[in-house]
Amino acid sequence: MSSNYRNRNMSMEERKAYRRRKKLIRRIQVYSEMALIVIVIILTATLIVSHIKGKDDTMKVAAEEKVATEEKNIEKKSNGLKVSSKAAEEEPVEEEIKGEETPKGAIYSAKETADTVSIGGDVVSEYGILINNKTKDIIASRNATERIVPASMTKVLTVLTAANHITAEQLDDKVILSHEAVDYSYAGGGSTSGFVEDEEVTVKDLFYGTILPSGGDAAAQLAIYVAGDIDSFVKMMNEQAKELGISETSHFTNPVGFHNKEHYSTPYDIAIIMMAALDNDICKEVISTKVYNSTATNVNPEGITISNWFLRRIEDKEFGGEIEGAKTGYVDESGSCAVSAMISNSGTEYICCTAKSSSSWRCINDHVDIYKTYAK
Repeated sequence: MSSNYRNRNMSMEERKAYRRRKKLIRRIQVYSEMALIVIVIILTATLIVSHIKGKDDTMKVAAEEKVATEEKNIEKKSNGLKVSSKAAEEEPVEEEIKGEETPKGAIYSAKETADTVSIGGDVVSEYGILINNKTKDIIASRNATERIVPASMTKVLTVLTAANHITAEQLDDKVILSHEAVDYSYAGGGSTSGFVEDEEVTVKDLFYGTILPSGGDAAAQLAIYVAGDIDSFVKMMNEQAKELGISETSHFTNPVGFHNKEHYSTPYDIAIIMMAALDNDICKEVISTKVYNSTATNVNPEGITISNWFLRRIEDKEFGGEIEGAKTGYVDESGSCAVSAMISNSGTEYICCTAKSSSSWRCINDHVDIYKTYAK
């Protein structure tokens, strides 16, 4: 039976009830459809959020794995194991940093030429060398690369090493001349600076006391001031020799110049040390000073006057120039020896080193003869 037929036989009340049911059914259908749409939207949103979160977690895990991998590479590198390609690419940076830790210093040298001659004439010293410090040519030589006992010429290396390990401001630091330094020099038979035990001097005084009167006590105290103890300073001296390129033929066991079978050098090497000292402002000032008046101390309120024996006794000699700086030396095994620098009348700088002369005066005359004969 059709719905139209049923509607025609319904009373008014039945028709109203029928229409209400129809509206209710339609409303339920609409609400159901809306609820279904909302559910679909919620499910879709949930899926999208889950997908995004999953992607973020994946990225986070990947980042953590990358960090972990790099940490492992670093650990492997520190253990000396094989490193990743990225770590290998970073090697130049590490090498550059490592290079900065390498002790700094110029390698000094001089060379023989076709014009190099043997030292002859009246020169008594068994060993000798003359270098043109501008061209770095060896002008004249005699057994210049043979081993010698450097005696107190050692002190040029002592002040050079000290100067390279302090600042200019430290020259004014006050230092008490210790019993250790005085006893060290006395026990080895070293000469003295003129200062006394417990005297409060400056570091600058120690530099001059080491070179001018060849004070073993000043050299020892300077070593203690710079390195904390003498043995540590001696290591610095040999490191300095290595930087100068002379460590294969020179080795030092003390800062004073005491004889020891392991304390040796060559005339060439001592000349190289002087060459480097002339390039150092502190050293050049000290080795070129004839007379020095020390600072006032608790023992000597007016200071003491000390002088460079070589510079004072050569100043009246004629040899075609002016002595720029010098350091003498003597022990029984070395004979009288000296290293000096001279500016000729033409303005050329020369360095001369001699060893095994017959006396201190003869040693000075040997330098005069060498400069007069070979320097231009």
